Amino acid sequence: MKMSFRPTFLIALLLASSILLSGCQSLSAQQRTALGTSIGSVAGALVGSTLGDGNGRMVAMALGAVVGGFVGNEFANYLNEKEQESLARSTQQALNANEDSAGSMSWSSQQRKGVDGEIYYGQAIAANDRQAGDSLAIVRGSELTSQEEAQLASLSSGTQCRATRTSLSVQDRDVADGAIWCRTPQGDYQPLDAMAA
Repeated sequence: MKMSFRPTFLIALLLASSILLSGCQSLSAQQRTALGTSIGSVAGALVGSTLGDGNGRMVAMALGAVVGGFVGNEFANYLNEKEQESLARSTQQALNANEDSAGSMSWSSQQRKGVDGEIYYGQAIAANDRQAGDSLAIVRGSELTSQEEAQLASLSSGTQCRATRTSLSVQDRDVADGAIWCRTPQGDYQPLDAMAA
């Protein structure tokens, strides 16, 4: 039996997610970002599941989840779908840049003028290093929560993590957000909360 998601189901899911997020004002900025990233990943996978058949559908779901995970935070409120995909690709490139040094990467929209910014990335640090939390927090732009510190400590010895801080100008409105990413055994970077789950 072939299962498909109707547009009304997706709209209902997105509306429910919006209501859920609007009720989370008591959460910290990091907790709201993590929740937004999780919802973005799920929504991205669901949207991806409506595309293609067989293996093509699985690839679309995976791509949807990755893009949703990379921009499922406040940037999703300001960027259109193509811009979100572009920013996700640039974030991946930044994370895979020389791990021994910090740097930055420019990003700009191909769809709209006045939508651009910088992705700052820190040096990769062993998650179990005593100074890892402080170093990651400096790049991200906010202190780690006790939950994030516990997540770092729970990672396998030698796991490399790095932080990013993305600052965008969206038609004269400045938007910024930071995140912590850790390298999986497969070699790609995932959000800290996904690694520690």
